[in-house]
Amino acid sequence: MAYVHPRLRPLLEAARGQPTLADISVDQARAQITARTAARPPGPQVAEVLELDALGPRGPIAVRVYRPEQPCGLAVAFHGGGWLMGSRDSFDATCRNLAVESGLAVANVEYRLAPEHPFPAPVEDAFAATAWLAERGPSLRLPAERLVVLGESAGGNLAAVVCLMARDRGGPPIRLQVLVYPAVDARQSCESLRTFETGYLQTTRDVARAWRTYGVGRHVVAEDWRVSPLLANSHAGLPPALIISAECDGTRDDSDAYTQVLLNSGVPAMHVRYAGMLHTFFGMRGLIDEAAEAQRQVSAAMRAAVMI
Repeated sequence: MAYVHPRLRPLLEAARGQPTLADISVDQARAQITARTAARPPGPQVAEVLELDALGPRGPIAVRVYRPEQPCGLAVAFHGGGWLMGSRDSFDATCRNLAVESGLAVANVEYRLAPEHPFPAPVEDAFAATAWLAERGPSLRLPAERLVVLGESAGGNLAAVVCLMARDRGGPPIRLQVLVYPAVDARQSCESLRTFETGYLQTTRDVARAWRTYGVGRHVVAEDWRVSPLLANSHAGLPPALIISAECDGTRDDSDAYTQVLLNSGVPAMHVRYAGMLHTFFGMRGLIDEAAEAQRQVSAAMRAAVMI
């Protein structure tokens, strides 16, 4: 068994023998993430919180913006949850911390979820919200000309795809992409999925269930770069990347692979793997110091990117 941080081992013990995402309904999964969110400490106060509706391809997209007194840039953020659960509420505390520690305004996007809205709905919403915020930023007192995108897990997938779309569509210009244990290869063939198949909170069956619910194999093939940004024809010209991964995570090899393909394409990329961590650790601030450290690292990178 791989080394797991001592503060996380009680979570593994509590989960032993319990059903995981692969075994429960979507409603049950959403109820669980809501309960976990309620049990975690709230994030800090920010100067202003705006509840906005961005213009989306099928209607309004709810966006919660955390605005410091004098924001130095804008980060558009996409929550995790396997494209089938999670919300701007589940990402609220993380976004608040990032806004306070980076000095950027952070826009927390509530994209549509599968199975009600499978691919391409989430990625359409992610790009539409990013483009809308970039265009409307000045009227909202948001410095959107200094733009960052970030995402966690499934949200990391969306952030990576948004960067590819922005490059190919001529904008909006993005200064940095922050990808936290991103899912970037729907083929699910990496070695880490076998190494951490069970016993580390997220199982390999859970990963397969998320991809399937998103629509891979039904609405889109795994080789399509819009679900597998690792497989894009070219990664040249993309924004610099900060990639955060967890050591004890079945999807950790995706972070290695994406870092390598960016570097091979001439894109500056830094990959930081946190030892002993599990998938979803980034949002566990208050439980483990490494979550706070990773959030501070992301905040520092975002601030540096917009101050150039």
